[in-house]
Amino acid sequence: MSNQNGQTLSDKALFDMVRSDFNITKKKIYLNNGSISPLPISTIKSITDFCIRYSETGPDSPDFNDYLDTLKYEVRQRIADLIHSKADEIIFTQSTTEGINMISNGIIWKPKEHILIRNSRNEHFSNYLPWLRAVGDYNLRLSTFPCVSVESTGSSLVKEFDDTFPRHTYRLVSTSHIMYNNGSITPVAYLGTVIKNSNKCTFFSIDGAQSVGAIEVNVKDIRCDFMTFPSFKWVCGPLGLGVLYMKKELMDELKPVDIGSGSAEIMKPKVGKVYQAKKDEAYEKIKFNKYPEKYHASFRNFPGLAGLEASLRYLLRIGICKIQARNKVLSTILRNDLSKLKELLIHEADEEEYRSALISFSFKKKSNDRVQKLNLKLQEQGIILAEREIGGRKILRASPHFYNSEDEIQRTCEVIKSLINTVL
Repeated sequence: MSNQNGQTLSDKALFDMVRSDFNITKKKIYLNNGSISPLPISTIKSITDFCIRYSETGPDSPDFNDYLDTLKYEVRQRIADLIHSKADEIIFTQSTTEGINMISNGIIWKPKEHILIRNSRNEHFSNYLPWLRAVGDYNLRLSTFPCVSVESTGSSLVKEFDDTFPRHTYRLVSTSHIMYNNGSITPVAYLGTVIKNSNKCTFFSIDGAQSVGAIEVNVKDIRCDFMTFPSFKWVCGPLGLGVLYMKKELMDELKPVDIGSGSAEIMKPKVGKVYQAKKDEAYEKIKFNKYPEKYHASFRNFPGLAGLEASLRYLLRIGICKIQARNKVLSTILRNDLSKLKELLIHEADEEEYRSALISFSFKKKSNDRVQKLNLKLQEQGIILAEREIGGRKILRASPHFYNSEDEIQRTCEVIKSLINTVL
């Protein structure tokens, strides 16, 4: 992995500098970046600098408002560079979940329309519950895939999708790009081609919570209409901030869920004209602001935007493809060491091309109790993983990021092995 000067993260000087940017490395072995990533120091400083500027310039002064406009533009442009979109296709949200709800409640549904999503045993609930609610609220029809296996991945998932998709005409298809539990990469570019070749009017929505910032993402190649992701996972940005990418051509297809002074204004009759409203006609009408501001009814997390801009600049300076390569090195070490422990079962895609940096494992016997106990023991030793589940089976998930070291990975495996031999 290299920066603009050609250094790689295997160069000790550069890697030590990156390590020093993340204070968590001084206290813990943090392998839970798939939940929340720590902030680099430059991001923390940017948030602080924003607050100082806010206090010194005046929160509602012309100078500060000009700065906010510039900040929003710069963040949108950096996100566009990250996912290969247009800058004005970026809508700020609080989280991935809010973005998905904006889609599910913003589409103008017709009764009996069909949607296709990943099944509830496999999909993250934040990309399942909003669609399930829409089915009830708008009298829709729901199909799920895969039908056969909880952990269908790669080419087997493609086969199951190909078997399921032709059964109906869908208004929307949704899936996670990388599955939060087994870390498998969904072949979304293939799915997007099948969906759009079948019906260009079918919406394709992607939950990118586990992909954006960790792997190369190109929304144009995927041919998705929507993509949602948070600031605070692999992007290493602040909490309480997310992104909704929406193809600009759909600006009239998705109605804003919320409305306020930040997103709309009132249209009144011309001055001096005597106006008598007709029956059932409102005297004043709503005019939404220019896209994408029409979707920002109440967004005020501007300190978060300052932090996100710094985090994006940090990642883009290193290069996402190089971060992806670094994470692959770390996850391969972890996978190889864990696979030597005969008590463990690793949950992942069979094919290498569909594996991500997320490594999940469980016990072959009495898994649920032992996973919980192992997780607690690891926490006591300052090693942080995440407890998740696949179809009711408890698993432990490790999600290393580019600032983690090979020594941390090896130390984690040694501790797991020792705990299995002595405690579990």
